[in-house]
Amino acid sequence: MNNPPAAPGMVPAQEHGVRLPLGTRVAPKKHPSRGGNAYSQDTRQQVLALYQNGGFDALQTDAIEQLRIQKKFPSMSTCKLWINEIYQPYGHVLEKRATGNHFSERELHGQDLINLAIFRMIHPKGTLDEARTYVHNRNDAVPPYSISQIHRAQKRLRLSRKVGSSTAELAYTPMNLLKRNNYWHQQYPYGVLGVDINCIIDIDEAQFKLESQDRKRGVVAKDRRCNATGLYKKGVNAISLLMAISSDEEEPFQFHQQFQRGGTNLARFYNFIDELLNQLAEQFPNQQFLFTMDNLNIHKHQSVKDLIHNAGHGIVYRAPYWSCDGAIEYVFNTLQSCLQTDPVGVREVDELEEKISHIITNELTPGGFTPYFLHVGFRR
Repeated sequence: MNNPPAAPGMVPAQEHGVRLPLGTRVAPKKHPSRGGNAYSQDTRQQVLALYQNGGFDALQTDAIEQLRIQKKFPSMSTCKLWINEIYQPYGHVLEKRATGNHFSERELHGQDLINLAIFRMIHPKGTLDEARTYVHNRNDAVPPYSISQIHRAQKRLRLSRKVGSSTAELAYTPMNLLKRNNYWHQQYPYGVLGVDINCIIDIDEAQFKLESQDRKRGVVAKDRRCNATGLYKKGVNAISLLMAISSDEEEPFQFHQQFQRGGTNLARFYNFIDELLNQLAEQFPNQQFLFTMDNLNIHKHQSVKDLIHNAGHGIVYRAPYWSCDGAIEYVFNTLQSCLQTDPVGVREVDELEEKISHIITNELTPGGFTPYFLHVGFRR
């Protein structure tokens, strides 16, 4: 038999362990002193009226204290708060209203905003708490900003969250910084300034393995291993890829070779350059190119230099440890992503070699490599 519905505003008793019918239970409301809703405006007006007629003494009578014991009247500290912090400054005792997602009017401006920008330049991987601490330590005359205020200030500075990377400390030695400055701001033979972007040939090598297609992380239930049936074998030979790219928009050009055993040595690199020069002479007769590459020893070998110079082309080496200046580094990243997103895995190294050639020839080359050169700093 169902119990009768509870009276409005009443909480039905459940001391006998009887489950109440659906829709009849009224959840108990928390008292304002225990995290519930604010006191009603009638209660606030009553406190204000007593104060206006008799001051704080009128709020500490025996009758009032009995009501406080029964939790039917605000505490003395609450009454003083209303009077001193609301009534005295504003002339009323209205409760504060929830504003939802209304942003605080106190935001970062002026020097604080500049300090935040400086912090992000020095510590791009710093947390929001570290950023707000840095800003406050340089202007302790104002209270610390909240995390949301720091976040909004970063949006106003047009800062965005990206995957972090690290550059070797040796990249920032005075000599290497000078070499990098010369690379971008000096004319040939010291840099690439003023060279037509269509005449740049960027060269580098990379290595790929069967497990290159195997992603390191995944999504799975908390109590399960992130395990999947794979087509990958460890301990097998890798693929060494030598590749050259051009930024010519009208006629995208790339040249690559792959090796299953061993890395790139002087003999392989020399033969690669020799065949590359023959390909350029056939496809772009009488056109001179500027070769760019990193400062690997075999790249700077005199025999390689003579081979390129004798063919009428030039060479400029990137500054040490500044791989981010090489357009081909980002091409290798795209190639790696294509391998990982390919729906069909590979079982053997021969299949991996074919897959790499297919991606380079049919997916990367048709779109051209100009965006990669523009990304690292070259200009049309």
